[in-house]
Amino acid sequence: MNQVLHSVSSFVKSYPENILGKIFGRLFWPPVTVAVLAHGENDDIMALRLDGKYHIPGGFLKKNEDIREAARREFKEETGFEIKLNDLFDIGENGSGGPEMLFEAKVKGGEKDGSWEGEPEFVKKDEVECLSWRLKHSHIYEYLFPEKEKAI
Repeated sequence: MNQVLHSVSSFVKSYPENILGKIFGRLFWPPVTVAVLAHGENDDIMALRLDGKYHIPGGFLKKNEDIREAARREFKEETGFEIKLNDLFDIGENGSGGPEMLFEAKVKGGEKDGSWEGEPEFVKKDEVECLSWRLKHSHIYEYLFPEKEKAI
């Protein structure tokens, strides 16, 4: 019985800490995210379409997860495809104010499989600027067309 009381007491004491940690933790230590700009075989990239807007696959790291593994996992979960991950090529800011690690990759294979994040589509590079992108990825053409940015 003493063990049960100890367990209940520990839970009651730690519950407010856990809740406050989750609330204030995101404020003071925003989560790290990953995003993957993956190229297909035909001068295209993999994007997710949701409610008429596009974004690139990515998401949050799990506890103790390596950022490269998180990038592979998120891409597979959201698209159904495996990737050959290249180097980290940019660090931006995610919607929570934390760092977003942006990787470039090559799609290796798999079966297209959508998720609640959106329907995966291969988008031709020359159509990227004409599409409506979610705000956090609205600058994606800068990565695909660096020569245009230098000309401005």
